[in-house]
Amino acid sequence: MTRDEVKTIFKILVYAYPQFEVSSEKVDIWHDLLADESFETVLANTKKHVKQKPFPPTIADLCRKEERPPYYDEYVYDPNAGEDWT
Repeated sequence: MTRDEVKTIFKILVYAYPQFEVSSEKVDIWHDLLADESFETVLANTKKHVKQKPFPPTIADLCRKEERPPYYDEYVYDPNAGEDWT
């Protein structure tokens, strides 16, 4: 990510979370830690976080990639499904 992309993420976070503070030093640190991340991934995770959480995200929250397919939570894992041991 570029420094300008980090500022774009911060702009979203400031409007969504008024308590989120921005400083030049904070932009530098986040830019350093997010430099190897995809802007598209971080932006998507930022939007998802804002819609679901009442508190600002951590850097780790924004770097997470979807580990499971979106339909995963629709299915309930039941190790005994389909087995009748009676």
